[in-house]
Amino acid sequence: MVAVVDRGVSGPARSLAIFTQKRRRVLGLCFCLALIASGWLAVSMARAQSLMRFTVYDQAIAPIDDRLFGQFLERASWGEPGPEIALQPGTRHLQPAAVALMQQMKIPLLRFPGGTDVDYIDWRDLISNVPGRGRDRPVTVGYRGQEITNQFGLDEYFQLRDQLGVETILVVNFLDALARKLPLTVAAQRAAGLVAYVNAPLGATLPPGMPDWPAVRQANGHPAPYRVEYIQIGNEIWMERFRQQVQAGTGLSDPAALAQWYLQCLKAYIQAIDTVDPTVELMLDGTLGLDMEQTVLADPVIRRRIKSVTFHSYAPGRVQAVTREGQPVPPRSLSAADWWYAWVAMPGYFAPESGVNEGIAPQLQFAQSLGYRVAITEWNWNGWGFDALEPPPALDWPVAAGLGAAGFLNGLMRHGDQIAIACQSLLIGATWDITSIRVDPTAQTPPYFLPQGQVTRLYSNHHGSALLPVEASGVPRYPQPLAMGWTHSPKAKIALVDLVATADDTTIYIHAINRKFDGDLTVTLNLADLSPLGDRATHYWFTQPLAPNPGQRLQAGDILSASLPLGRNRLRVRLPQRSVSVLEIPRA
Repeated sequence: MVAVVDRGVSGPARSLAIFTQKRRRVLGLCFCLALIASGWLAVSMARAQSLMRFTVYDQAIAPIDDRLFGQFLERASWGEPGPEIALQPGTRHLQPAAVALMQQMKIPLLRFPGGTDVDYIDWRDLISNVPGRGRDRPVTVGYRGQEITNQFGLDEYFQLRDQLGVETILVVNFLDALARKLPLTVAAQRAAGLVAYVNAPLGATLPPGMPDWPAVRQANGHPAPYRVEYIQIGNEIWMERFRQQVQAGTGLSDPAALAQWYLQCLKAYIQAIDTVDPTVELMLDGTLGLDMEQTVLADPVIRRRIKSVTFHSYAPGRVQAVTREGQPVPPRSLSAADWWYAWVAMPGYFAPESGVNEGIAPQLQFAQSLGYRVAITEWNWNGWGFDALEPPPALDWPVAAGLGAAGFLNGLMRHGDQIAIACQSLLIGATWDITSIRVDPTAQTPPYFLPQGQVTRLYSNHHGSALLPVEASGVPRYPQPLAMGWTHSPKAKIALVDLVATADDTTIYIHAINRKFDGDLTVTLNLADLSPLGDRATHYWFTQPLAPNPGQRLQAGDILSASLPLGRNRLRVRLPQRSVSVLEIPRA
């Protein structure tokens, strides 16, 4: 290099030339080193991915209840009438094609009739022949002052229940009592009246002053009791809006005084319900706000009669901005991969040590310490508003939501010893983008699945009854620093592959999510502890649609399947990019 310097040049100019040549040599060396380093990094990532190994052990460590794959059949007056808008025109029954899709989902349990609206409405609006009203059903005004019809009421719901063969959670109005909209005895007896309508036999002795609800049920075409399994008292009573109405109606603001009022109301409800049916299982929110659950849920009467405490989990909610470590992020600076990796890491809590979804793990300890079971009576990937931030148009966010939902299901299964019931929100509708089944109110086009419903359908059809231990190695992880809506950045790096194993007497099930945005991943399964096994496995996977329907904004993905050979108690599987897989491995 020095030989090219003009020897006739001296002084500062010659020094500058020599410096420039040395700088070029150093930069060239750095560039070569950078190429080598980037190649080494790519090889290392590929090697890490090729070395992803999961060893599955044949030991049941927790039950997996079918009811984890339940659904919420909500009628929301303010935006998604749900079953009210999904009726076969001219009838009070759901479109048969929609019911056929529900049957494909193998739904074990339904929650009905609503969430937020329940504490603002009168359940009697959902039936005919109410004493003093006549045969017709009124139009109901929901919590925002908007109307909703009652064509799909209680009796229509139970006809659907019998078609699907599901269990039922009914939610009763608790705000009428807590906010003193009605005298406590009246509000409690009205809630107990719903239990009498669905569960009391004809001729049952009912509390003084209560209408003969079993006779009304008979007049509505069903003499026998419906035998509802679960009653949930109130919905999201922890929300600030709810508490503000309680404080306004009672004049109470001190948390200790409010907790005692909540206890008084709860005990009145329990006594009234027990007078009608002491066997129905009762549920209550696990969070009450202002730390009142520390008093209310610890009360011995409540602990004896309330069997499950409930939680809700939604993410990301309304997205108006994106931040990183508290600082705004220009949305146009985000790539499609940035959005994708944020969306598939919600909802749920991610364990720092492994980067896998653990559902609502931080909320379980208190409930468990008091002996309660846990039910997630509403959950889903629920986001809106981000269209204004203009994420890349080719990015299929409903598919990302499907992978996020699968992660949450993996998290629920990991805690099957504490969580037996979960209801994905929302089963059916024509408006909200979170429905499992999308319908045309005119019934001119057939209903179809949205991705979250497809993923839950995949899991509900293919899962075992017991959770198996899994030992993972070589799983790549990625940081997810973005916060949006209600969702903070996880404190953990997220595992690209989230894998859970379940089993029954005949089959091993591997539930695996590939969160990678732009590439397939290969995993090796060590199944030696499970031998003897059959000769072949079946691979089912959910992925982006192969043939989208033109003219539809939201598209369900595809569920595909293939047969794989098993060899020497090992299985090497390619997980397609952006996919959810279930492997069925038969025992010999």
